[in-house]
Amino acid sequence: MSESLGNAEPRASRVLKALRLERPLSILELAVALAGLGCVALLALAPRIQHGGFNLDDWSNASNALNPPGPANFWHAVSAFATFTLYRPVLVIYVPLTYFVFGMHMHYHLAWAAVLSILAATMFYGVLRTLDVPWIHAALISALTIVFPWSDSTRLWATAGLVDLSVVFMFAGVLIALQGLRRRSWRWHALAVLFYLLSILTYELTLPLVVCVGALYCFRAGWQAARWRWLADLVVAVVAGLWVWANTVKTTSGISGDLSHLGEIVKGGGTLVGRAGYPLGSPETTVVLVAIAAVLYLGFCAHLGFPDRFETRPGWSLRGWLALTTGGLLLAALGWVMLIPANPYYTPSVVAEVNRVNGLAAFGLVLAVYGSLGIVSSLICQAGVRGRFVATAMTVLLGAVLLVSYTHVLRRHIQLWDAAYEAEAVAINKTKQEFPHLPPGATVFAGSYPAYQAPGVPILSSTWDYLGMLRMEYHDSSLSGYPILSWLHLACRTESVVLEREGTLEATGPYGAARLLNLATGAHSAPKNQAQCKRVVGQYVPGPPYLSETY
Repeated sequence: MSESLGNAEPRASRVLKALRLERPLSILELAVALAGLGCVALLALAPRIQHGGFNLDDWSNASNALNPPGPANFWHAVSAFATFTLYRPVLVIYVPLTYFVFGMHMHYHLAWAAVLSILAATMFYGVLRTLDVPWIHAALISALTIVFPWSDSTRLWATAGLVDLSVVFMFAGVLIALQGLRRRSWRWHALAVLFYLLSILTYELTLPLVVCVGALYCFRAGWQAARWRWLADLVVAVVAGLWVWANTVKTTSGISGDLSHLGEIVKGGGTLVGRAGYPLGSPETTVVLVAIAAVLYLGFCAHLGFPDRFETRPGWSLRGWLALTTGGLLLAALGWVMLIPANPYYTPSVVAEVNRVNGLAAFGLVLAVYGSLGIVSSLICQAGVRGRFVATAMTVLLGAVLLVSYTHVLRRHIQLWDAAYEAEAVAINKTKQEFPHLPPGATVFAGSYPAYQAPGVPILSSTWDYLGMLRMEYHDSSLSGYPILSWLHLACRTESVVLEREGTLEATGPYGAARLLNLATGAHSAPKNQAQCKRVVGQYVPGPPYLSETY
């Protein structure tokens, strides 16, 4: 009775307070979030863990770690990796370590990639909660990052999981730094700086965020408290950036080339925003971009024009949703900045193996889309305690619909990756069947087999996969293997069989050591001279580029 007379706190207000969970982030809450997000990952990724396997770099990494030339021990493998990935020194240890720990148990590698995605989402949850985002929204946003289908190579491809490792370090650093600000502790910030360093030296996409995260400190604690901490971050970013720059093999395209690539990044980024907001059906990029721009415009107009209506009552306000949406777009942009001077191949894309470059930006995209849903709900429900409760429920409902949609697309992608692995297994079994034994130093040229299951989902698409398969299957690091791809062809030279592209030599196999294999028919040859080679070379041609045109 008293509640109906207004003498007690309304029920909706009590519910809103429970949803906000207004107290400092605790270890217990973080542990509960970890468990909940683990359940999301298990439900979404279990089919891939159970039925999937290695793709592309996984094979070459396994070969370099477990079957390198010379002694097969951990430190020799580390030395081997240092020769080609020194610009990412954390990976020099991390990649061979995963193979020494998990061996060739592919399901363990994929399970570990899932664990990294859970840890990244949990750290992101901690950052959002430290920024006062209500737990129910922070949990749903974090869950969306696990099933986001346009960066899913970081979860479906063991090698790409290293991107999530970098993101884990990054968001752990931000969380620790924010907690250090609250505690006024420099020890905490020193730990945060260490995590920033590890993040950049794992995968340098996070460097721009390290440079800019000091703005978040200022927002939380003011310039006086944040300035020296920000300076420490900048020093680490500069030092790590110089290391990456000094040890990276550089391709110079000039200012015009960088500007052209920037245009492609902006275009690709717009496509990603469109797919994040409308994941099912044909892409509606322009519609989604216009819708988000309109939502932001209306939201800012409402916030500035009617502050008493939207900002004076308790609860997560319109201002919070506006901050999340704009912050998400900024985070996505920062996640792509490092791509500007890179090879044009590294451009934001929905395509499988390439979408690992969205590993950090994906968190911003999810944040921006979910924030837009919050703005729409707030505008529809207007203000008031009961209005705020309905707005929260509406936002959560729309977020849940988005979660189901992302998961549906992710499941389709998982089927493509699993089919690609099954095709790889057929290829290596066929090779073993036709060549039960290969002499040391043999070079196998394999043709008439698809390069990709779908755009970006590799079957036999490069030396990195087929060579690694051969060396691991035959336990011989002296072997070489090359798929005959659509832009390549075999030719018979005086001393050897060669694989070339428009007159450019790609690979050589001396007569006697060269083996030719048609994976479709099983035809195989071991030519001993040019004449024998010319009689059979026409049987060994490229296979189809793709089995499916869409991803």
